[in-house]
Amino acid sequence: MAGRKSKYSSNENIVSKKIWSVALYIRLSQEDSDNGKDKLESNSVTSQKTILNEFANAHDDLIVYDTYIDDGFTGTDFNRPSFQRLLEDMRKGKINCVMVKDLSRLGRNYIEVGNYIEQVFPLFNIRFIAINDSVDSFKNPASTNTILVPFKNLINDEYCRDTSIKIRTSLNGKKKKGEFIGAFPSYGYIKDPKDKHKLLTDEIAADIVRKIFNWNLNEGLGKNSNLP
Repeated sequence: MAGRKSKYSSNENIVSKKIWSVALYIRLSQEDSDNGKDKLESNSVTSQKTILNEFANAHDDLIVYDTYIDDGFTGTDFNRPSFQRLLEDMRKGKINCVMVKDLSRLGRNYIEVGNYIEQVFPLFNIRFIAINDSVDSFKNPASTNTILVPFKNLINDEYCRDTSIKIRTSLNGKKKKGEFIGAFPSYGYIKDPKDKHKLLTDEIAADIVRKIFNWNLNEGLGKNSNLP
């Protein structure tokens, strides 16, 4: 009868609804990290995880396959362990949707981020969602092609470059003041427990260094020589 709904219409809608196997991707740079020795993950990682899971739980077509976390990795380089694992799962067909909190979490390299959004993900039929930037390549395909996406990627790239310059300037200032900025001191020295930018002589190792210096200077022994 005209105007009468089929008893199968609701079931047909359920059957036709696409279910997405979602990869939740989380990234945080080392300079932004706050995961101390007693913390398994930084606060920002926990926050990102909460936002992503809440969004997925609010949409019954999004089923979380796995969470991929790169805590303490720069956004300028895509050779990150968890991101590479995500790409491998993508190639194997285990996931068909990648979700991030915002575009900067995917990366801060303007060219590479654009390549993944415009080339790689579409090639593998991957739905890409950046929650805070209102990007959804499936529900709103135009959202990935607007001028705002490359503009935001450019801003993210420039932010990383500006941060790098500031860090270099700060480190150069410390070096000019004679402060130690390395992670590990050279053999024969230890960091001052009261000041990590100051080196102290490691007396045990220093004695060995003095012997090596003496063997080389006074006895003519080189690094390949056999000691008596």
